[in-house]
Amino acid sequence: MNTDSNPHWSRGQLEAVVECPACSSSKRAMVSFTRRDNEGAMPDLWSMVQCIDCQSIWLDPRPDAQSLPRAYDDYYTHNTEADDVPQNGGRGLAWRLINGYLNRRFGMHRKPASSWGYAVFSLIEPWRLKLDYYGRHLTHKRVGSPGSLLDIGCGNGAFLKRAKEMGWRVYGCEIDPKAVTACRSVGIDVIEGDAFAPELAGQSFDVITMSHVIEHVHDQPALLQRAHDLLLPGGWLWLAAPNPQSIGLFISNSAWHALHPPYHLCIPSRLILTNWLKEQGFSEIKLLRRGAHVRQIWRTSKAIAQREVITAPSSAPLFAWRLLADALATISPYWAEETVILARKPE
Repeated sequence: MNTDSNPHWSRGQLEAVVECPACSSSKRAMVSFTRRDNEGAMPDLWSMVQCIDCQSIWLDPRPDAQSLPRAYDDYYTHNTEADDVPQNGGRGLAWRLINGYLNRRFGMHRKPASSWGYAVFSLIEPWRLKLDYYGRHLTHKRVGSPGSLLDIGCGNGAFLKRAKEMGWRVYGCEIDPKAVTACRSVGIDVIEGDAFAPELAGQSFDVITMSHVIEHVHDQPALLQRAHDLLLPGGWLWLAAPNPQSIGLFISNSAWHALHPPYHLCIPSRLILTNWLKEQGFSEIKLLRRGAHVRQIWRTSKAIAQREVITAPSSAPLFAWRLLADALATISPYWAEETVILARKPE
């Protein structure tokens, strides 16, 4: 990457980020994470650094505000997403049990289904947590009966389709015009714009979800404040972001899939996220456990490592690490691949 007096990348100009965008500290770890983007679609070599004080990770240098949108010309959210638990997954016993759990837990009506599914998966904690994540933890017991839901950064609308199936009145906003086209191609009309779009003025929602959005934006506290403003009193925010303290980062080093330069500008730590939420007026902030989830994610990191010729810092068998990672993510929210948070706007 060019580092002369007029720094640039393949699609525009660069800007330096000297201090941590999350906590303003200038203390960065000695070792940085260096590689190309996840798909290898661009020639640029990126550097990401970790803050010693708050553990957040940020991109330095990064595309400036004018050139960053060009990175999304071929972003993966343009395509129709394969559902993790598709409605037509099959007619075997496992699918009937899964559908039975989702129907009972989230008010879906999937078929074929077995009423035993709820009891079975309630006893298998890693998979119960995985299925709860699939529904973004929006159970009636936790957030109340379905009402209005806004998905900020809805991508190609995969979750909006799921939420509609769960009984929610769904709304979405997305800045990527190609992803908006993908939404509309499957019958979901969304706002082309971000959370500050004028079409959202005067609207309010019972639930707002943001899945892997906050790491893409420049002013992260402002986005959380906007979410707070858009929620009805007593409403809930569900948020997921990469966890810079995950086992996956330790195992994969620069190949960790969630670094995802140049799209991820700053990956905030769970401490920073919870502090921001408190500062913006949220209460009842809960870190949620992730359960079994690392298998496919680590496959992506492995493919990046092979392509970029990155050596992992640990020589232990990956299978053993995967079992440990899923076990820890089942009992604690601290070392999972993602930080998942549910927070409430006070009544």
